[in-house]
Amino acid sequence: MITYFELGKDKQLNDIVFAGSHDAGITGGGKNVQTQDLDIGGQASAGVRIFDLRIAAATVPGKYGNVKGAELRAFHADGMFMKNESKTRHLEDVGRPVDLTRTKLSAGAFGMGLTKMLEDARDFVQSKSGSSEFLLLKFDKCTNWGLIAEACTTVLDKVLLKADTNLNITPLKALSGKVLPLFSPGGVKELAGKVGPKDGIHGIRNLYDKESGGLAYSPSFKGLQYYGKGGTSVMKPNDKIGQNEKKQAKLLEGAKFLGDPDVMGMMYWTTTGLLESIKKRNDKMWDAPNVARMRKLWAQGLEEFIMQRNPLSLPPGSPAVGPARKRFMPNIVMIDFADEQKCRVIRGLNDLSPSDLAAL
Repeated sequence: MITYFELGKDKQLNDIVFAGSHDAGITGGGKNVQTQDLDIGGQASAGVRIFDLRIAAATVPGKYGNVKGAELRAFHADGMFMKNESKTRHLEDVGRPVDLTRTKLSAGAFGMGLTKMLEDARDFVQSKSGSSEFLLLKFDKCTNWGLIAEACTTVLDKVLLKADTNLNITPLKALSGKVLPLFSPGGVKELAGKVGPKDGIHGIRNLYDKESGGLAYSPSFKGLQYYGKGGTSVMKPNDKIGQNEKKQAKLLEGAKFLGDPDVMGMMYWTTTGLLESIKKRNDKMWDAPNVARMRKLWAQGLEEFIMQRNPLSLPPGSPAVGPARKRFMPNIVMIDFADEQKCRVIRGLNDLSPSDLAAL
């Protein structure tokens, strides 16, 4: 099993590089929808430490008296193919009838149930092999934020980090054995005054997105702050790998304007499309030549961080830069179809020697 704690218990979260799971809960659906084939526990064991989760309420078979049933589930769909309506449903995640936003999909798919994913995350950090590790659950583009928060605080109660803290600079020893639900600005705003960091629900904001709070890093922000964005144009079906590489290089180059070394970088080694098989395209992204391209892209992003933020930095390619520049990097590499082989490549970025970095 891949672990990160041995990198150093006093290392801050933004000192390490780790794998992220894109659309982590979508283990089924059509070839142009499915993005993972392992459950949350399997992805965690493989080395994933941050999980991209989009959650909505789906109707499920059965009735509770006169009330239909529903479940909070991961989904993968464009907004134009979603129909949201206010309904009263017996929500299995909380065990009672509630007023909620019910979602129907005309394209895309629902994935794993939220409660099962939370149980998998909890069980992983409570296991012998996972007890020193941490898991970050990144909730975005969700509905029913209050019900998601209730499910998180109920299932994860004993493994939540219930404290106001800037997660970017939090040491691994404080995160050990914890699962951290991270709510996007929309969720934080909806739950303001009701639930927050002291309940174990933290914020996350993307400094690339002005709607997430603007481009300024705030040392006092309670949660995680990162910079990055995935996705390729659905109107350009050819050379998706090249499209993604160019987009990510441009984004990483733009990170130099952030002006603070504590920002965490997020790089996507994923591609999107309307019709093509995500898995088939993803397999190609992880052949030997494209793994080399990914490592080089990461190193280029690392160079941008160092050269722009460290006034003592040496010229690019100098081996002496290696030990210092690990503090300034794309920290998260988001992937589809996470497995141990892919995560081991990402985990290995932490162990590159100065000469390895210079060679990249």
